[in-house]
Amino acid sequence: MPAVVAMGAAIALAVTPLASAASTEETDGTITAGSLGSSGIATGSTSDSLGPFGSLAAPAYGEYVALGDSYAALGDNTRPAGGPAGCARSLANYPHVLAAGPGVGEFTDSTCGGAQVPDILTVTQYEGAPPQISTLTEDTDLVTLSIGGNDVGFGAIVQCIMSGTVGTPVDCKSVMDTQVTAAIDATFGESGAVDDVYEAIADAAPDATVVTTQYMPLVPASDEDGCAITDGIGQDNVEWARAVTGQINDAVAAAAERNGHVAVMPTDDVDRSACAPADQRWTSFLGDPNTAQMHPTALGQEAMAAAIADAI
Repeated sequence: MPAVVAMGAAIALAVTPLASAASTEETDGTITAGSLGSSGIATGSTSDSLGPFGSLAAPAYGEYVALGDSYAALGDNTRPAGGPAGCARSLANYPHVLAAGPGVGEFTDSTCGGAQVPDILTVTQYEGAPPQISTLTEDTDLVTLSIGGNDVGFGAIVQCIMSGTVGTPVDCKSVMDTQVTAAIDATFGESGAVDDVYEAIADAAPDATVVTTQYMPLVPASDEDGCAITDGIGQDNVEWARAVTGQINDAVAAAAERNGHVAVMPTDDVDRSACAPADQRWTSFLGDPNTAQMHPTALGQEAMAAAIADAI
């Protein structure tokens, strides 16, 4: 098991780190429905019941385009969505779950595992995966966005944190905190890389509603909800993982608000982290059930889709 964890940590962002019915907007622009880390839709819910979409007779959004990295692209890896193999899109990712409801008409999934800001704006990431911004049109009226985790080095963060499962834990805060903070500022700060993404979206689809998704945490919010893997990570690294995940998500929300949009995170009053039981977790350390290691599960993707539906 430790060897598998280490391998997954090394590639976590290379292939890249049910909301309640009444969401609220926080002062930082984030739409939440409870405490960080989970939400209230019952296991087994479907897109037909997503928030306000459930009662619509006709689509509220005629042309939806999903942009982003693996936290948007991946889901149940037994349900591939097609497209470039390297993108690893799943029919169970939150864009597909959202698009399956009656609130969405035409849908384009441009998400791709491993995407960074240049892959949104200028880079053809794989054959058949041109710059994601090129899939927007003047008629696009809904855009979801998940970007920035790879730009700040989430894969390296996960690899450092997970080092304790295969040996002596590294003090990741002292080794990485300064460079991670600088990368977050450069990526999400004012006039940073993510502001360029928002500007490009506004130019390409000026009338679109834009919803940005935050990164669902791997480690639980409470030590009481720990598991064997968090024990192996070491307490100092667990605490830093919580802190740096919060730092990234705060920056995601601040950038969205600064550009006139909102950021969403599904929430719940029970643990939905990678330490939760397999049929309850929203993220996974080892890739069970049927997802990439260190990524959201299909249930987590359903939760994110519901949080988006509540926000719009």
